[in-house]
Amino acid sequence: MSFLPIYRTLKADVNVNTLINVEAKVFEDVAPHDTAPPYIVWQTISGQANNHLDEPANFDDTQYQLVVYATDAKAAYDLRNICRAALEKQSWVLNPSINLYDSKAKLYGRGFDANWILAR
Repeated sequence: MSFLPIYRTLKADVNVNTLINVEAKVFEDVAPHDTAPPYIVWQTISGQANNHLDEPANFDDTQYQLVVYATDAKAAYDLRNICRAALEKQSWVLNPSINLYDSKAKLYGRGFDANWILAR
């Protein structure tokens, strides 16, 4: 389980909860096989400690990626934009335009990369 509060932040956002059941449809790293869309998958993709010469690091700068999967592109865009608005209050988006199509699952993926600085 990650230390990033992605799940908690999405669960606390009213707009996200109007579009998706966060408890059942938000997953870290991978969604369970046969999860019905729409759903959200997020993962940590990099990070670094904000080190100091005179003391240990007191912050970690962590990059994460979030991708929404849905059966149509508009639904994926809409949910991605709502998730972005919720998460941008505490992290900043670096790449707002991840777009993909999984031809085997017949799902559109829309996502973004972002950074979150967390106090230790």
